[in-house]
Amino acid sequence: MRHYDGNTGRLARAVWLVMAGAALGIGPGSTVGAATVNSAGTSLPGDAAPPSAQVLTLLGREGTYIDWSKTVQKSQWHPGLMSEPLIMQDINAEIKPLAAERWTISPDGRTWTFFLRRGLQWSDGAPLTAEDFEYTLKRIADPQTGFDVAWYFGAIKGFTEANEGKASVDLIGVVTANPTTLQITTTDPTPYLPMLLSDLYVVPKHIVSKVGDTWSTSPATAVSAGPFKLASWERDRMLVYAANPLYRGLRKPYLERIVYKIGRDETLFPAYLGGEIDAIPWIYEGSVSPSDIARIQADPRLKGESYTWPYYQTWWIAFGGEQTAFKDPRVRRAFAMAVDRDAIIKSVWRGMAAPAYGMLPPGFHCADPARLKGAAPFNPEQAKRLLAEAGYPDGKGFPKYDLLLRAASPSVQTAGEAIQAMIKQNLGIDVGVQNLERKLFMDRLNKHELPLVLIPWEYDYFDASNFMNIYRTGGRHPWSNAEYDRLVNEANSTMSEAQRCATYRKAEDVLVRDPGAAFLWHPTVIQLWKPWVKGEIQRRNKFGIVGWQRPSKADMLPYIYIGREKK
Repeated sequence: MRHYDGNTGRLARAVWLVMAGAALGIGPGSTVGAATVNSAGTSLPGDAAPPSAQVLTLLGREGTYIDWSKTVQKSQWHPGLMSEPLIMQDINAEIKPLAAERWTISPDGRTWTFFLRRGLQWSDGAPLTAEDFEYTLKRIADPQTGFDVAWYFGAIKGFTEANEGKASVDLIGVVTANPTTLQITTTDPTPYLPMLLSDLYVVPKHIVSKVGDTWSTSPATAVSAGPFKLASWERDRMLVYAANPLYRGLRKPYLERIVYKIGRDETLFPAYLGGEIDAIPWIYEGSVSPSDIARIQADPRLKGESYTWPYYQTWWIAFGGEQTAFKDPRVRRAFAMAVDRDAIIKSVWRGMAAPAYGMLPPGFHCADPARLKGAAPFNPEQAKRLLAEAGYPDGKGFPKYDLLLRAASPSVQTAGEAIQAMIKQNLGIDVGVQNLERKLFMDRLNKHELPLVLIPWEYDYFDASNFMNIYRTGGRHPWSNAEYDRLVNEANSTMSEAQRCATYRKAEDVLVRDPGAAFLWHPTVIQLWKPWVKGEIQRRNKFGIVGWQRPSKADMLPYIYIGREKK
């Protein structure tokens, strides 16, 4: 039986600091030598502003719940602040223990046993137990919950059957052995299971079972097991997180508060310029426009506050299933070869993107995009021939479809209109462009009701399975290919790294050449933060990146602090 014990390095030092502080009688706001201890019991760095100034102000969209076991697409940023996953990813995308201090794997690679740290608790004093994790996974699997990306946890035994209403949620492979021991069984060996579990945001069974879905919307019921707790939420205006003094995990925060202003994507950059927010740590699908980027690059001060790096995200055109004209692979291939990805990158993204020839982004786990460059090239003449062979010469008789976008920014809207023009010019087909509200879009997408969409996927964890599972039969898109399924399933359950990558690449070849999608671009991220925003984000990781590497996750927030430079 394999064993993982992660009580090492920085996490162990964090525990030592807290224990030492407690032994010495150090309380919030007190000092040890030059060190100041905040309300969470954390010793602030020497160049940090005092605890009263440890406030980070951000801006973004508003969601419905701070609860990823209810919804991802309509969630409020971010459940990781109030939750304690079993596992976390560090800045190198490597797995580290969090709520689980260690775990073992059975010889057949199917049963994982996680041993929780003792003393973990919710902010109301109730203990955080293995039963909370079991409850969370069964809540996600329950079709009555309506969780919008349930396929994500489909590797767990019986999970898909329960989510489809074919079996009881009580039969899925999640069992509480005792309050600090959780067992998870997968259908097949799943070497990337810990990475999946870094996105399992545990909820309090003792609250949710009584209050229901609204538990996370009010400070009165939104109990936290994470480094922060909900202090206030004024709808359409502001949400405030405060340091959780009863947090007993390893991510003791430096910050006292995170103020999250509610606003539209297009207000991010003006708010940063006006000094209303301290950072733009994530870019919502083009919410900082190419003209904004040009301004940043031309301004020495802004350029000094900006950080750019290739993002592990892929944009593609996805096609409808058997009830649409896209059931014919010649039609799909014609559309893929009618779109000039290089022209879109140059005109819309001003070079802040790389061409996508397949699913896996450059530099990502198992990626080898160069081999696919010629698989579906821009070739209007070949595209026209394929369309004619499919029975639609010059686009005649082709059904009327809209290219559907998901809550698109102006830049993504422009990209959609460029695709619309290319399809008209190169295939003679008129398509509309329609921008749908996010939740409506995703609900219809997950039901395979959308015939033509422009959609991205960004990584959740550094493993090819995170991308490749999307296109398995029964996943996010209606495309289905038995050979692809066989190869991805084989790679998912193979323990040899080299063999896994070779098999994923074979599957990616099938996906591109069939094709299941028309792959377009991988964006370059640009982030901004003021000089006083310090901490983990200043470290260069093993990929050579300095930045908020996982902007959609909250893992870095506990390790960020405000420097004395802020006036």
